[in-house]
This record gives sequence, C-alpha cells and structure tokens, in this order.
Amino acid sequence: MPNTSLNTTAIDFKTLEKIIFKYVCRIGRMLLVWLLKEMDRELMRKRDKKKYRHKGLKKTSIKTILGPVEFKRAIYEHKNEEGQKGYICLLDKHLKLETIGLMSPNLVEKTIENVTNASYRKAAENVTKLTGQTISHTAAWNLTQEVGNRITQEEKRRVKEYKAGKATGKKKVGILFEEADGLWLSMQGEEKPKGHKRKKKEIKLAVSYEGWERRSGKKEAYRVKNKKAVAGFMTAKEFGELRNAKIAQTYDIAEIDIRVLNGDGASWIKSGLDIEGTHFQLDEFHISKAVTSNIYDKKEAVRIRRLLKEGQVEKALTKIEQLKYKCDGEKEKIKKLMALERYLWNNKEGIKRYKDRAEIKVPSPPGELHYRSLGTMESNIFNILGYRMKGRKMSWSTSGANNMAKILAAKASGELYQAIESLMTPILPERFLERFKEKLKQVTNKVRKTTKAANQYKIHRGGLPLNRQSVTNGRAAVLRMFNDRAATELIYR
Repeated sequence: MPNTSLNTTAIDFKTLEKIIFKYVCRIGRMLLVWLLKEMDRELMRKRDKKKYRHKGLKKTSIKTILGPVEFKRAIYEHKNEEGQKGYICLLDKHLKLETIGLMSPNLVEKTIENVTNASYRKAAENVTKLTGQTISHTAAWNLTQEVGNRITQEEKRRVKEYKAGKATGKKKVGILFEEADGLWLSMQGEEKPKGHKRKKKEIKLAVSYEGWERRSGKKEAYRVKNKKAVAGFMTAKEFGELRNAKIAQTYDIAEIDIRVLNGDGASWIKSGLDIEGTHFQLDEFHISKAVTSNIYDKKEAVRIRRLLKEGQVEKALTKIEQLKYKCDGEKEKIKKLMALERYLWNNKEGIKRYKDRAEIKVPSPPGELHYRSLGTMESNIFNILGYRMKGRKMSWSTSGANNMAKILAAKASGELYQAIESLMTPILPERFLERFKEKLKQVTNKVRKTTKAANQYKIHRGGLPLNRQSVTNGRAAVLRMFNDRAATELIYR
C-alpha cells in the first residue's frame, strides 16, 4: 500500500495517480496468478495420467495490460501420434498461451490499435505509458507481422470456401457498389522493383458497400453503409477472388442482381467483369484528371469534361480529334491528346454513369438508403492506407506492407477486434469465473479492512492554558496575560 502519511513530502496529483495505478495493477496481477494456478491444478487433476506424466513446474510470464504476470505451471511428458516423446503444458494449450509472444488479447488490441495510427516506436511508447506493461518497438513490429499473417491465412481459407461454393453470406441486397484503386509505396533495398524508375510497388485496395445514408445532424453529408475493405500485394486474379470471397462472406451472392465496379480503368480492376451482373464505371476523378492534364486548351478541357459527364462520349472523342489539328503540329501536345484518346477508348463502356445506362435497372433504395454517384475511392485510399503508410520518408518490405494493409483493411471494415478475438481469445469455463468473482470479493473486503485499520491522525484541539483548573494568584496572572491580545502578539527574539 502506498505510504499516505501526512508527514511525507507533498506530491502532485499526477504522481499520486501513477502510484495508485501501479498499486491497482499489482493487485490485478495477483488475482490473475491465483486464477491461472487454480486452472492449472484442475487440469492436472483431470488429465489422463497414462497419457500425460507430470514432470514438475515451469516458470512463464504473460504480458498483459496490467504488466507481466509471472507464475509456474505444470509441464507434462507425453508421446505424439508418431510415438515420439515430447513435453507440453496443458494450461498453455487450454488458454492458447503459446500465441503471439505470450501476450494477452487486451494487450494485443491496444498495441495494434496504436500501430495503425503511429509508427512502431511511437506505438510502443504509448502502450508503455498507458498500461502496466513495457514493450519495445521491435515487439510492436513482430506483433503486427503475426496478426497480419493470421488475417492472411483466414482470407485464404475464405477464398477456398468461396471457390468451393461454401460461402456463408446470408444478407440479401439487390445492388452492391464496389470501388478499387492502388497506392504506390516506396520499397526497401532489394524489395524495390527492378527496372522501375520510381522504385515503388502498387498495393491494391477494394471496398464494397450497399449505398449511402445521411450523417446525423448534417443535411447534405452522406456516408457509405456497411463498408468492407480488402487490401494486399496480389495478382489481378488473386485479388479478384479475395474481393468476391469478402462479399460472399456477408451477402448471398445469388441474390445480387447488379454490381457496379468503379475504378480508374486499370486492367487488374476490370478483371472481375466476367461475373454476371457486374458493370464497370470509370471513376469521375480520373476522367477529370486525364482530361485536365492532357488537353492544352483549358476552355476546351472544360467542354470535353462536360460532354463526358453527360455521356456524350462520341462527341468528346471528336473534339479531341479536332484539337490535334489546332495545335500547329506540336509533337508533345499531340502525344498527350493521343494518350487521352486511348484512355477513353479503352474505357469507353464505363464512361456513362450507371444511372444513365438503359441496360441497368436500378431498384428503389430500401428505407432511408440513397443511391448516389460513386467516387469515394480517393478518400478511402488516404484514410485506409495512405495516412499510415505514405509519406514521412517511409519505406516498406513487401511482407511488412502487406501485413499492415491487411490490418488497416480489417479496421476500416469494423472487423479488426473481432478478428483478433477469433484468432487468439480463449473462453474461460463458467465455473472458473464464479470462483474468480468470489476471490475478487475476498480481496476487496481485505482491502477495505486494511483501509479502516490504517493509521489515522487525529487533530488535537487545545484550550487556554490552566483553563478549568483551580485559580491561584499565579494562575490568574497567567490567564490575564493570554487574555491580553497585545501580549499574545509579542515577538520574542
């Protein structure tokens, strides 16, 4: 118990808070040790003694938000299926304590949450300051790689289910919106693509959502509903399968009549157009960017953008052709106009907006949902990947960037903590929880008793000297002196 004597040197509230926090963490660690030992004893009593031979106790330490929890648990000798002798801790197996560097799920969550917003070094500092556990930036990096790898393995499992026709999605929607784009990242050393001037590599990102809903309190502000994201370094085919598996995880894909895929026209984005009911739409931002950067006459650029927005593709292409003859044969200008012409021809079928196409019968949106123009991908690229992975002179390894992107995509989908729990969180038997509650009650009562029995400093109140005493001539003189205010203010040197 911290020393609360009034005679100690005065401390500020910040220091007092830290002292109490450390004390509470210590009590929490003691309770955890008690619970783990109880479980270990029960597992020891109920084990198959012929299969598991007790070989003593082995010390271990679990990193938690309360700090390191150190205790000893039983280790057993056993034989595997091949008849080879080995050693195992039943408590570790029961609680999955061998996972992710002996870190508790809560500590994993806090660390990953910080890693998605700050550098590994800064994330480690934040966790160390805000919990009872000290971790290094290397530990934060290792943890990120492990969680990212586990999400990758889970994605592969879902892709297999999707390809085998065993998708689990049940939700029914008539129309689903999809957007995809890439982010170019600076790569480290030998990871840099050879022969590429920028020495960068594109990581892919795709999102899907059901439509738009109004933000509360704002009349003209909207947000997409039920956004799901996937990301990673993959081939076009692999990424397309992952994108479809992600959708099939939530939705009954047989009930989706229309899928609108918005993108910049890259071949890897358009590779998924073979699915029935999928319609490609060229992203308005990229159309505007291509026109502005390739047309030398800014007034003509405005006219061509307007024609394209209205779906008059042929007229726009004719205008571009006419501009070739108005630039006096300047090679660079003609080269840019031809590049724009190729870009529009290659994506001609996606220039007209999905609402303006005769072949697409857009259903009425259910409830308070709205169907608007697509174009959220630039903000998604920044908010999901760019904010954490771009700039600040950062460079990545392929595996490091891939794992971070997997975590960021899971976070954007609102599934990060659910993923961590499903990957590593054990379920404690109810009987242990009841015993833990009883133990916690005992400790609480003990703390209360200790607090009551603590030293208390009473305030001693004194009266006038010789008060309530028999009065003699001398005592009367002393009393008169203290009653004389001027005398009491005398300063003795």
